[in-house]
Amino acid sequence: MLIRHPRRGQAAVFVALCLMALLLVIAFATNTGIVTNDRIRMQEAADLSTYAVAYSEAASLNDITEANQDIAEAVRECRDDLTGHIWDTPCNCGPTDPWAEWQIELCKMEIDAAIYRFTSVASYSRTVKRALGAGRATAGANFTGTEAHTSFFEKFPGSPTSASAHWVSYALSDGWGGTFNSIAPFEQVQDTAFNYQFVEHCDECEVTGIAVRSTVHLPTWFYKDSQDPDVWVAGRVAGTPEKRFLDTDFRAGGADKGYFGASSMGGDDLLVSYAVAKPYDGSVGPTALPDYLRSGNIPAGWLYIGDSGWLAEETMVDEYRARMAGIQDDLAGPAAPTTLIALDGAVLGKSWDTSKFEH
Repeated sequence: MLIRHPRRGQAAVFVALCLMALLLVIAFATNTGIVTNDRIRMQEAADLSTYAVAYSEAASLNDITEANQDIAEAVRECRDDLTGHIWDTPCNCGPTDPWAEWQIELCKMEIDAAIYRFTSVASYSRTVKRALGAGRATAGANFTGTEAHTSFFEKFPGSPTSASAHWVSYALSDGWGGTFNSIAPFEQVQDTAFNYQFVEHCDECEVTGIAVRSTVHLPTWFYKDSQDPDVWVAGRVAGTPEKRFLDTDFRAGGADKGYFGASSMGGDDLLVSYAVAKPYDGSVGPTALPDYLRSGNIPAGWLYIGDSGWLAEETMVDEYRARMAGIQDDLAGPAAPTTLIALDGAVLGKSWDTSKFEH
């Protein structure tokens, strides 16, 4: 007699095993997708945060240019007042006209006030430091939990955002001045010339007639010879998302498992992204001019008359815009972005292949 052994349920076990394997594949694929998506979001956060810094710096450069143009305008008005007529003081036998000299003293006060305003607007605290705050706020708003890990390399001396990157010296008409941290390496014109015509007509004067007096050379506006390499910002955004899925277990303070068992406070799975942005190229002061025009000087024997030869103010670009830096941009400032990234990687205990970094 043939005896049949029951095999019922074997297919169910096979199906269950297949479903378990399928679920594991789906879970792994989903988890990998989440990690990939987070890396994309991290890169976007880095891009946005560095762009936010560049946007703020561009606005500051516009303010700096406006302050610089105020200095140039003060010079223009002073020269117009001096050369608008021939000075005529009764019985003036001296080498100068006292009323014209008094007008120059008033000009010095106005120009010095404009210089003071420039130094305030161009200071590090009003430009770069304020921009860095905007960048960190942008990073935190776009990728939660990154505030402690966002860096713009301001602690590295070679970074354009470092407080020690650019020191600017300035002088006033009386010889006093100072040095301050700024957003870029500005230079001040030290020899802007002022002159006027006056009449010597007293009977006791040995010489009569119209004389030209080249009175004084004053420090005035500022210029920046180099346009592109000096004003840019590199940023790094890193962190672990505040979410839980499979092996990801975020906990505030870093006592977590992060991605695949790593810590969000610096483990191997810490997501890191870098980006570079820059304000639109240009110059806050006259650059592409002969020295005597850039400085506002007057060739020997010439008299400044009205607006003739006034080119300095026209070269002050006041339409700065922010944009992401491309690989064609020359960003070889005090330290290149790849150098800063290598230094930053060393701080994080990483060794980055910076040859693959494209800004």
